[in-house]
Amino acid sequence: MTAFYLSCIATLLPAFGVAMVVAWVLVHTRDHHLHLTGDHPDSGPQKLHTEATPRVGGLAVMAGLLVSLACLYFIAAPALRAQLDGLRPGWLLGALGPLFALGLLEDIWQSVSVRLRLGVSLASGALAYAMAGVRVPALGLAGVDSFIQSQPLLAQLFPLIFTLVALAGLVHAMNIVDGLNGLLAGITLVVLGVLAFVAASFDETALMLLAMSGMAATAGFAVFNFPRGRLFCGDAGAYLIGYLVAVIVILLVVRQRSISPWFALAVVIHPVTETLYSVWRRFRLGLPPTHPDARHMHSLWAARLRQRSGETGQPIWLGANAGASWRTLVVASLPTLAAATCPTQAMALRVICGAYIVVFILTVRSMDRPDDTKATPTLLLNEKSEHLSS
Repeated sequence: MTAFYLSCIATLLPAFGVAMVVAWVLVHTRDHHLHLTGDHPDSGPQKLHTEATPRVGGLAVMAGLLVSLACLYFIAAPALRAQLDGLRPGWLLGALGPLFALGLLEDIWQSVSVRLRLGVSLASGALAYAMAGVRVPALGLAGVDSFIQSQPLLAQLFPLIFTLVALAGLVHAMNIVDGLNGLLAGITLVVLGVLAFVAASFDETALMLLAMSGMAATAGFAVFNFPRGRLFCGDAGAYLIGYLVAVIVILLVVRQRSISPWFALAVVIHPVTETLYSVWRRFRLGLPPTHPDARHMHSLWAARLRQRSGETGQPIWLGANAGASWRTLVVASLPTLAAATCPTQAMALRVICGAYIVVFILTVRSMDRPDDTKATPTLLLNEKSEHLSS
């Protein structure tokens, strides 16, 4: 038990401390690098901030995560180290490296094509699939899974294809919800917290500690991201977080066959729904799927709060940006927390996913009324970037 607590301390303290220190340095040296790392409020319709802000907070999250894992390896008992080695961390980091580097390049130059980013995320997924065993073996739909297994070619190709789609999709979905101060960090803390809890329940100590490392590193960055956004996570940070969440939840389902594949969807149903709904909305309007706009749930909520404040003259607690962030987080956390109570019950998890999709659509449509369409761009003068489509 003492060794377990030491492992937890070695995971949490270095990750939080190093991430916070790196974030502090990035914030307090902004005058020296803002011409390269700055995210400007007039660079897209989906911005929600009023001044240029560094968007390289992913460096802080990555630094905290790496130092935490190094410390954990240093003090881990042989049994725990064997569990960690079983995750093949070298290959997982190798698969993440190109994706993180490309995200960092986009944070600095802001000129990397969407196709290249998508291609690199697929390549990272392929490497994690081939070398680290990160693969989705089934959908959790008996009829579909049986049909796939009955077709030799499909049985070979499906796990690879679906794994690539799931990993690349979640990477970019996390990027899309990175739209308000503290929103991505908050969603990450809830999702990784649930994954750590479920992993611990199934004695997956290595996955639990990996999730806790991600939580602590994200929390260290969040100190400078909420309620005031002095540092943004950026593409690199969102890609790192999306990749980490995807790897943990896929490996958890693969290693514990009693956990339903629907659990993997339920814990990230908000970013997945936000992404798919955005693609559908743009398709319906005849726009490219990556066309930037300010009609995400978090964007509309910020617009609604700002409009209400203008009409009543009453200030919004924490401001429209942070106020919309915590409201969105409350809604987005409901299915994730519910999934933690029934990770092995496929039917209940399907109900959770379906119910949240309904709640999401009703919430967005209630705020995205036609009479607000023209007002929204004006109301969203300080929206943080949706980096995927910037």
